[in-house]
Amino acid sequence: MKYLKYVMTGALVLSSVFAKDLPENQSWNKLQFAPKLAADAPAYSLINIGNFGYWQKYDAYSAHTPSGNSGGIYPRGTAANVYLDGVLVGGYTGGNLLHVSGSIYTNGMVSGYIDDSGNLQQGGEVRLYRIRKDWETLTFDQVRQDAAEIYETTVSSVTDAQMQAVLDQYETDWNNWPTHLGAPFYDLDNDGVYEPADGETPGVANADQVIWYVASDADVGATAALYGCTPIGIEIQYTLWGYNQPGAALGQIVFKNVRIINKGSEDLTDAYISLWSDPDIGDYTNDFVGVDTTLSLMFSYNGVADDGDYSAYGLAPAAVGYDFFAGPIVESPGDTAIFNLQKRPGYRNLPASSFGYFVAGGVYSDPGPYGETEAAREYYNLMRGYAPTKELDNPTRWFEQELDSNGDTVFTKFPLAGDPVAGTGDLDANPADRRMLINAGPFTLAVGDTQDVVTAVIGGIGDSYLTSVTDVKNTDAVAQTLFDDLFQSVPSAPPAPVVSVTPFDDQVLLDWSGLSSVSATESSSISGYDFEGYNVYQLPSASATADEAVRIGTFDLNNGVQTITGNIFLPEYGTTVEIPVQYGLDKGVKRQLLISQDYLTGGPLYSGSEYYFAVTAYNYNAEPPLIEDKALETALTPLYVRLKPASFGTRYSATAGDGLEITHTGPGQGEVSATVTNPAALTGDTYRVGFVADTSYTHLSGVDYSGTLWTLDNMTTGEKAVALFKQGADQTDTDQPIVDGVQVVVSGPAPATIIAIEEYASWPSNATLVDGTTDSHLAPSLSQTGNIWDNRAGDVNLPSYARDYDRFDYWGFDDVVLDFGDSSLSWEYYSGWMHVDSVEGSATFGEPVYQPFAAYRVKPFGGDTIRLFAGFWDTNGDGHWSVNSEVDETGETVFDWVCPTYGSEAWEPIYLIQGYDADGNEISYDPADEDLYIQLALNPTAEQEEYDGLGLASNSYWGNAAGEFNYPFMTAALLGAYYGPNEAGSYVEGSPEGATSSLPQAGHYDKTGALLTVDHYYKFSTAKGNTVDDIFEFTTTKPTASDELKATDLDRINVFPNPYYASNSQETNRFDHFVTFNHLPDDQTDVTIKIYSIDGVLVRKLESMANENQYLQWDLRNNSNLPVASGPYVAHVNTAHGERILKLYIVQRNQVVQYY
Repeated sequence: MKYLKYVMTGALVLSSVFAKDLPENQSWNKLQFAPKLAADAPAYSLINIGNFGYWQKYDAYSAHTPSGNSGGIYPRGTAANVYLDGVLVGGYTGGNLLHVSGSIYTNGMVSGYIDDSGNLQQGGEVRLYRIRKDWETLTFDQVRQDAAEIYETTVSSVTDAQMQAVLDQYETDWNNWPTHLGAPFYDLDNDGVYEPADGETPGVANADQVIWYVASDADVGATAALYGCTPIGIEIQYTLWGYNQPGAALGQIVFKNVRIINKGSEDLTDAYISLWSDPDIGDYTNDFVGVDTTLSLMFSYNGVADDGDYSAYGLAPAAVGYDFFAGPIVESPGDTAIFNLQKRPGYRNLPASSFGYFVAGGVYSDPGPYGETEAAREYYNLMRGYAPTKELDNPTRWFEQELDSNGDTVFTKFPLAGDPVAGTGDLDANPADRRMLINAGPFTLAVGDTQDVVTAVIGGIGDSYLTSVTDVKNTDAVAQTLFDDLFQSVPSAPPAPVVSVTPFDDQVLLDWSGLSSVSATESSSISGYDFEGYNVYQLPSASATADEAVRIGTFDLNNGVQTITGNIFLPEYGTTVEIPVQYGLDKGVKRQLLISQDYLTGGPLYSGSEYYFAVTAYNYNAEPPLIEDKALETALTPLYVRLKPASFGTRYSATAGDGLEITHTGPGQGEVSATVTNPAALTGDTYRVGFVADTSYTHLSGVDYSGTLWTLDNMTTGEKAVALFKQGADQTDTDQPIVDGVQVVVSGPAPATIIAIEEYASWPSNATLVDGTTDSHLAPSLSQTGNIWDNRAGDVNLPSYARDYDRFDYWGFDDVVLDFGDSSLSWEYYSGWMHVDSVEGSATFGEPVYQPFAAYRVKPFGGDTIRLFAGFWDTNGDGHWSVNSEVDETGETVFDWVCPTYGSEAWEPIYLIQGYDADGNEISYDPADEDLYIQLALNPTAEQEEYDGLGLASNSYWGNAAGEFNYPFMTAALLGAYYGPNEAGSYVEGSPEGATSSLPQAGHYDKTGALLTVDHYYKFSTAKGNTVDDIFEFTTTKPTASDELKATDLDRINVFPNPYYASNSQETNRFDHFVTFNHLPDDQTDVTIKIYSIDGVLVRKLESMANENQYLQWDLRNNSNLPVASGPYVAHVNTAHGERILKLYIVQRNQVVQYY
């Protein structure tokens, strides 16, 4: 399902994620935080590719930030719903020695693995690793957002060094993925050996982001500090993963595989695995917990309707759940378990065996004191499904529940298993600071044994604290479906578009046309989901929610897919409803957008102002097999831009939308246009469009195109700008490349596209049209179904697969002529035998029939004219080419050119065949050889009898696949008359005398009843597209820069607002006051601004060395960091290009001192 309202688009915001007090038996000095991020050994990192921000530490301290705050952030970038969580393992060695190890507030684990000698190995390659499979193609804005979350700061505060550190860490972790320590990888040949050279890569479950680390309980002091126990000798490998689908159900989930290996010296019996969590749904003091036994899901939700932490973001309180997908495996003949995300026959997975909870400061509080074995007994009781008491032999059961009227009772191991949404069953009460755990066991973990437990942390959010619970459960169902499929067919959004942002004075250009990234996005096909289109959004801020974003454009494939619906959980209804989720327009893909309007305010864009945009890609699957989402969309990564004019001392030579002058040489009739899209990117170079015939390439969308393709060369640099690209159907085609700030659109009609049907007399003379330009005696159709050409061109040009007139793609740019002033022998369309008179009683019965037309092929650009061999499908078997005809009352045969019905006797489509000689050279039908054609067809020699007459005459064996030349040049062409409308607008015969039109020959009548005095012929003219001899050239003009312009631009330096009246429209809070100096030199020279009071006292000095920004802010404070007084000031701006003196006036807000 979608999460349309609550996807956070920006970096982590920390204002509401405060630390809370630790349990009474936990001291702060036991929490040790390693550095936030070091290039060689990061201590902390987080899964943050979806809508859940989930922190991890290298020693298994989970869901806690480096700064000591709640580390489960949901929705990502808002408030927290998990303060801390972990995994614990309990059981006995030697039959009676109890152990409980793992991570809770005090961590009994340490980073490291246990080697074959039983020694703990730490440091070096033993650390936390984080990868994402698209790390090599991350955009600037994606890295900046990731860095903001890693360093717990805002997007605007991220430094280049921090961004580089994040990117370097991705590269380091990818290239050094520790498969030899147990990190998962895609083993393509199933040999258990990691072989990157053979295409094997790090990762698991088709995930987009993965974290892996290993920890052990091999440190005696750490294990004893937890619950006073000795180490078991277990090594736990943690693999966490997420999916880049923040707007879909998958993006609300963090999956976790916990691999537990007994590397100790004794078996662990009566063992349990426990998932423990301290959920804090915003404010930690008002939470509830519960369990859904049908889903093996424990969850936490707010105990009251509102929560201050979430209200700060305009959200209802979220919820969080933990699911046990696959518990420990035990032998079970006939069953099948899941282990290592593979099926293992003869075993079964243990289900969740119990759920427990306790309340900080309540009757059942945190097991403790830490470091004491009685805490281990309390927690082991929780693992077994009892209340947290220290009595192992006589544990306290949770509660008694009456089952029937007999008074029989049962003791539950799943307290609080009611339905809080329905308000039924055992429900939590008295909201407070809760902890919860879900367990699986008992089982035996023998020495050397390995157990895998697959779990997930699931976020949910609705429009109320209870619908958030419903959302968690709905998302859990999606997670279960993917797990049941073993993550083999994980659906995913397309790769995100790579967007560059170019600011102008009052416009901004978003460009995602890079050929390599476009190809990755548009050719993607993932689990049946194919690329469909792009969305462009404007956001009010970097941390805006998706519902705050305004969609300002959708550019989708023209494929009939427009509005896409999905089953979406709507909190206001508390259920899923089918609603639109994507709004396609079928107007074609665009890869660039020039924005001139502020879509949030409806006003213009202003120079110097900051704006946020996002470009996403989405795909489509009409019948998704695993999940309900038919469309998946990439994350809204905010694109920050501050509008500014051209760089200091620079002027653009063009504006977006300008068309460049094109020169053309060559015979083709195609078109080329070059339109400026980005004036800042113009090079001043000359470019040439050329053509390559009979070639092919794979388009950005993954579709193969062949034929005559175009290329683009930079004639100034000698570089190939575009290797091969398809021609558009016309100049409106937006699916054309953008190169160096120019979109080049090359269009040429497809071969065999008929653009005119001309009616002439006296072929092959240069006669004019018989009756002018628009009217026609006969408008022939060249489609198999006999459609009428009611505008003489284009309406029935069918693709070749539709069996149209050029089914086998022979026409190219050739024209075809049907001449009704001549006649030809003809052959049957399929059998190849010559047509003879087959009308019983006819005087010419058995003799060859000369059909009333001849056919010609006219090659383009002054090429040859070749007479074609004529054929047709003799549906009535009379040997004569038939049209609709009838015998009138006088006994005369009259013709009706209204197209016949498919399969009727008059349905006799024409086929035309190109002849060849024995060497494959094209030859013409020759009337002088007609006696030979008759002999070959009707009186063949013994050697000739095995071949049909057409093949012997033309060496073209239609239909029998013999020889190289085996298909007709023209196929399935019917002829029909177009009758113009009468006065009433109806299409009827136009003759008032009732005469019908007939064959267009002298002595017959036309459609108006007029007697024809000359024979007619029809020329089917095709569009002459671009050829290898065509060349188009254009030249751009690059921006102008000069010292004179720099001197002029000194006068443009200014300060805004001036005067300053207590506030600035760009200020975001009442403590943040500033004015902005603008139009400063941004050419990496030094800029110094000295601000003086009116009496000449230096108040503040601002400096920007090697300045690259046209803007510099003054925070209205003096050099002692105190607010300046209201009054006039003088600013002395010193640059490498000269000086500028500005006067400004400041009016500060009233400051009232309440206590003195």
